[in-house]
Amino acid sequence: MINENIKAAREAAGLTQKELAKILGVYQKDISRWENGERVPSLEIFVKICKALNASADLILEIGSKKGLDKD
Repeated sequence: MINENIKAAREAAGLTQKELAKILGVYQKDISRWENGERVPSLEIFVKICKALNASADLILEIGSKKGLDKD
């Protein structure tokens, strides 16, 4: 799920929630809510997350993976 992938990408980048929040210009509680699955980031913030974590949108959304969308 997107929340787990955001957390995994953040941890792989060696950032704390607080550090990522500062980079994105959001509150640490926003990062926590995204990672806990309580909320999802806006598209604008999602793009910033991908850039900050050097992660592709495909990776975070699991597109093209076994967990992602099926292609018929």
